[in-house]
Amino acid sequence: MVGVPVRLADPTALTLVRAGQRVDLLHPGDPGTAVASNALVLEVSGKGDPTTGGLLLALRPDEAERAVAAADQGFAILIRPG
Repeated sequence: MVGVPVRLADPTALTLVRAGQRVDLLHPGDPGTAVASNALVLEVSGKGDPTTGGLLLALRPDEAERAVAAADQGFAILIRPG
């Protein structure tokens, strides 16, 4: 696993996420397509100022490559229960 920083398309969603949760990272151009599934949230930054914040996710190398390739648009996330 590698740590990958990601920005969200809707930065106000940062207020809903905590370290230790699991999320699905969805492709910015096609929100129905998962870039990463069941990714562990390592850190959430910028809750006080969501426009500067983001998530640090633990991703497999193949997921990390897809995330970096699509990073310019911001991602959507699906927070997994539990």
